[in-house]
Amino acid sequence: MAPLQYRSLFFCQANRIEKMPLLQSLWRKCCYTCFAILVFVLSTGCDNFSPLEGHSPVEDEFSKLAADERILFKPGMEENALLVQKILDDQIKLIEGVHDKPFSKKVIVHICDTRECFNSYTGLKGGILAAVTSNGLFLSSYVTSNEDYPIWLAHELSHLHLFQQVSIFKATFIPQWYHDGLATFASKGGGATRVSKEQALASIRSGSHIVAADKGALFSTRWPLNYPPSEDAWTQQHMDYRQASLFYEFIHPRGGIKLLRAIENGEKFGNAFLSVYGKTPEEMFRQFKAEISPNESQ
Repeated sequence: MAPLQYRSLFFCQANRIEKMPLLQSLWRKCCYTCFAILVFVLSTGCDNFSPLEGHSPVEDEFSKLAADERILFKPGMEENALLVQKILDDQIKLIEGVHDKPFSKKVIVHICDTRECFNSYTGLKGGILAAVTSNGLFLSSYVTSNEDYPIWLAHELSHLHLFQQVSIFKATFIPQWYHDGLATFASKGGGATRVSKEQALASIRSGSHIVAADKGALFSTRWPLNYPPSEDAWTQQHMDYRQASLFYEFIHPRGGIKLLRAIENGEKFGNAFLSVYGKTPEEMFRQFKAEISPNESQ
């Protein structure tokens, strides 16, 4: 009878929950959160729950550049590795300057030889040039063929700087506009070269812009917009990055470092932002929009 009694108790509690809207909402949120965490763990692995280390978990699958052991590369990519070596220290200094703090651990850069190689280590597909995942910082085989590769590298170094202190799992709850706004700003435009500042500002003034959310989530839209996105995904990404960087440029001198330290110390993004600025991200974005559109009211 014990199993039957347990089952009856469970359904009794479930019936009570169904009759109470608030409890029902909390119950569903709890179930969705647990399911989201389970899917995240199964799809990405447990490494995402700790900040990135100063070594590569896949080091044995790459060759080390003799002149700089921080750079790992696949066969045939040594020339690309040498190009990266020439700029790596300068890009590290650039990011440390904006973040106002040295990297907490050793910087490791992986260079792939094929798109399949890049996809296998990052779990990403498409024409992505670079990424930071639980395996580390990875560059695609053709990234150095683009003249903007130094700022693309710097963009990823900005992500790496944060992920060495905040786990990738926790970082998913930080809104994407902040991640890429900071990284694009810090890298002097890395990730947004297809869209100029003038084009992004004109779009914001016209009312077509990103939504400055106060949190991210595992299964929500990474880039909420207040207008239908372009069918050209590549250009849309550059517009999103550029708009986010312009907004970040606006908030950075008003408390950007204080906010960054709070995030690194484990504070929830929305709470930290409100504490630093006294406003929500959405309210700050309205202020930003008003300041770049002096003839328009808020």
